[in-house]
Amino acid sequence: MNKMRTRSDFCLLKIFETEVVVTAFGLWARDEGASDAVKYLNFIRAVNDLKDDLLKNSYGAKEKRHKLMEVFTKYISYKEENERSANETTSGRANCSRIKMDSATMETITLGFESRAADENIFDLAYEKCYQVLKFDYMPRFLISDTFVKLEDGTRSRRGSSTKVVDMGAILNEALAVSSLLTYLKGKGDTNMISYTKLWVQISAYITSLSRDTKSYELEAKAGVIKMEIKKLVDEGVLRLPKGLEDPIRHKLGSSVAEAVQVSRDLMNYLADNLHTKIQKGFLKSKEFEAFIETAPPDFHLDSTIMHLATFKDDRQLQETKDDYLEELTASTDFSFVFRESLLSAYYRRYLRLTFCEENYFFAQEVRDLQNGEHNRLRAWMTATKSTPRVVEEDKKETNSDSDDLIERCIAIYDNYIVDGRKYEVNIPSKVKLAIGEKVKAGEFHKGMFHEAEVEMCRVLEFDSFDRFKKHYIYDHFKRAFFVKFSQRNFVVGDTVKGEVERFSSHRASSGKNLLG
Repeated sequence: MNKMRTRSDFCLLKIFETEVVVTAFGLWARDEGASDAVKYLNFIRAVNDLKDDLLKNSYGAKEKRHKLMEVFTKYISYKEENERSANETTSGRANCSRIKMDSATMETITLGFESRAADENIFDLAYEKCYQVLKFDYMPRFLISDTFVKLEDGTRSRRGSSTKVVDMGAILNEALAVSSLLTYLKGKGDTNMISYTKLWVQISAYITSLSRDTKSYELEAKAGVIKMEIKKLVDEGVLRLPKGLEDPIRHKLGSSVAEAVQVSRDLMNYLADNLHTKIQKGFLKSKEFEAFIETAPPDFHLDSTIMHLATFKDDRQLQETKDDYLEELTASTDFSFVFRESLLSAYYRRYLRLTFCEENYFFAQEVRDLQNGEHNRLRAWMTATKSTPRVVEEDKKETNSDSDDLIERCIAIYDNYIVDGRKYEVNIPSKVKLAIGEKVKAGEFHKGMFHEAEVEMCRVLEFDSFDRFKKHYIYDHFKRAFFVKFSQRNFVVGDTVKGEVERFSSHRASSGKNLLG
């Protein structure tokens, strides 16, 4: 049964089929450190080529198994991985072919080869998993990358202002397409549209000469020829200029470069609009256009692919999603979020643990919880201190349960973080430490008794530990985890509705891959 493919599938297939885009994708993946993306892409193309080859040629069982084994040993086999690693370690190279996949899928494929039950469908499960990872994880990131923007800029320079490769503006920018268009118009005997087309080409050449180091008298001569041609067509009733173009053509064409370019482009757009309205639909259905497509230069097909991908990117608002992601990431990495954002907190604490100063975070967090009236976060290593020699029982007044809880928490914080020699003692100024000790001895327990120490500790965390954390490799892991979290909340690729986190998570678990490969 054929699989149902969505628009995002067709976009991914266009990436597979276009060598220039494949190369750009590889360069982007290398710069992003996403080497797995290239492996997945190469594996999928290898399986496609294998199936095409087996379909076109009637191989014997031995030859067919050899073809299948080539793909298996290059992308799947553990043995191949180990042998290559051993052989290439001395040369400083490593195997860059074997794909990362869940062990169940790998073992299933391996078992198929060991039992000699492998056929052309042996790689289908691994193929689909690689395909889904490329589709959901890597393709959207590639389409909003600077690498793809460069491809779009190249297309724009070849196609002008056209946003569709089969638009009249795009056709007129292709010399071979113009030749096919003139042949079509001659067959119809449409001399007016032939004049429009030739005038468009003439103005385009004039704009090109403006961008070069052409002598001024040569430019004036070319502008004069164009003005004469326009006057001739107007006098013959072939060309009817809008009032907004008559004066600029008369006075600005041939003047300063900037004004001449603007007027020329306005006139070209006017001519292209007329051609689009009157003859484009018929031309696209003609045998002349079909013949052009068969012999079209690679740039034309490349532009078709890039424009299709760019339209998909714009329709799905991928760039806007990227901007939202960067905005949220910037906000989430502000120190003010370190006690509120659970993901940032977890990775920051991991860094503090590695640098042996996690107690600073715990102290600040405990004091903040105390001040805000939040539940106590007594940890496993903390000892309960319901009674302490520092508080004389007979001096304590009758208090309600809330007051008892406040006193108990204050004593716990003091015992765990302030008392000299404690395992989790924090480094605060001696003046602040003595002031807290005096309050404890006097039985003056209140929510703000550690405020000065907490301010000092947060200053150390923010301007020392947190700055170093953002330069550490753990911060890179945090950004990857944040990307996963953001993607689950802002799912915009494919036909899945935005926010279907459960379905998305289920898909990720079944694919055996995390969001970043």
